[in-house]
Amino acid sequence: MLKLVLLIFYVGVTNVLCFRPNCVKENQHKYYAFSVEACSLYFRELCIPVSSGRFETIGHPTIVKIGVNTILPTCAFYNIDSLEYIYGVKSEIKVLAKGAFINLPSLRSIDLSNNKITEVHDKIFQNVFVEKLNLSWNSILFIDPDAFKEVHNLKELDISWNSLVTVPINQLSTSISSLNLAHNQLTRIAINSRGFKNLTNVDLSHNKIERIAISFDYQIDIFDLTNNELSDIDYAEISSVSTFRIGSNRFRTVPIYLEDINAKYLNIYPNPWNCEALNKLWFYMRSLNYDIETMEKLVVCNENNVTGMFLRENLQFLSCNNNGECPIHHVCKSGQCLDPCQFFCHETSVCEFNNREFRCTCPEGTKTNPMDLTGSCNKVECYVSMDCTMSKECIENSCMIVKSTGLTFYPTDESDPFMYPPKLWWLEEIPNPLMKLEEKLLPDVVIAIN
Repeated sequence: MLKLVLLIFYVGVTNVLCFRPNCVKENQHKYYAFSVEACSLYFRELCIPVSSGRFETIGHPTIVKIGVNTILPTCAFYNIDSLEYIYGVKSEIKVLAKGAFINLPSLRSIDLSNNKITEVHDKIFQNVFVEKLNLSWNSILFIDPDAFKEVHNLKELDISWNSLVTVPINQLSTSISSLNLAHNQLTRIAINSRGFKNLTNVDLSHNKIERIAISFDYQIDIFDLTNNELSDIDYAEISSVSTFRIGSNRFRTVPIYLEDINAKYLNIYPNPWNCEALNKLWFYMRSLNYDIETMEKLVVCNENNVTGMFLRENLQFLSCNNNGECPIHHVCKSGQCLDPCQFFCHETSVCEFNNREFRCTCPEGTKTNPMDLTGSCNKVECYVSMDCTMSKECIENSCMIVKSTGLTFYPTDESDPFMYPPKLWWLEEIPNPLMKLEEKLLPDVVIAIN
């Protein structure tokens, strides 16, 4: 009796872990029936009702239209070599059963948009080859990390207009070239080219993203972050991107990783830019040879709750081909004459310019905060313990002697980013960026102008 119970338990567990339904035609028609039509390849509005599981009655269908069904059942589409398009738009689908799509080698598109699907579990797609998968305009809250594990040759994935708070971004198909996650509820995301081969278009617009980390070691076309809640970029390193959009966020100052994005076109507007920062930002982007992607002639900024405007036409540089065509103390950078001391050094710092190189340093008795992107110099004794002698620690901008108690000393103010550095939440997704992080924190950096 005990052996029989154990055998039944084993079989049950095996079936759960290795879900492979028996989709013979008899079972498909008897237990898994649903409303479906087969349509003509050339006259797509010409459709005839077909009994699910008996597609062979009309030969070799290439287009199937799903009727009104609350549940798309197990074995709904099984082993149909000729099938190229599955169209299930506005079909009132709420549930995708496991094994709904099995052994489909020739699919070009599955369109399940405008339904009421709330979850996408694993084993729904089993050995499915499809180029486009559209799950937009549903109510999806959850996607299993293995949901698309057996989806092959996927190039375009559209999960926009849902209610996703998180998405298994690095468990998606490695063949994806276009990923649309717009109009969801995402608050933070780390995306890394390590898990992809061809991903070149990423749409994360109209979410609630506050934290973002990006790493691409190859060229991409579009990365869209418009209409989110970003005030800075946690980490970014992109080999090359044609268009990078950060408009309609909460940026007031220059993002720390802007120079590592390597964009051809950059959209920065609208944002609640500080007027002084915005003016310098435009010059800064021009110096990096970024083109500004905006149709607005008037650029709006804010200073002390007062809105200011200035014309884009006022932000012009003297064009040049070499340094000899520029005024003294200017350099020719990206076809434009720039005064590096004016646009790269803070007004409180000292700019040293020599032989096409410049250095921004602080006057004696002042120091710059490595976390302050403006490079302003202030009369403080220290910002980090490296500013103090070996026997002292920097506490509240003062060098103080800390008596040893045999325990590690920590200040009570956990807002100090140097004694309590923020946890890098994205390190698991984007490893080994520490060298670049250290470079970002160097206070005095010599910049060579080629």
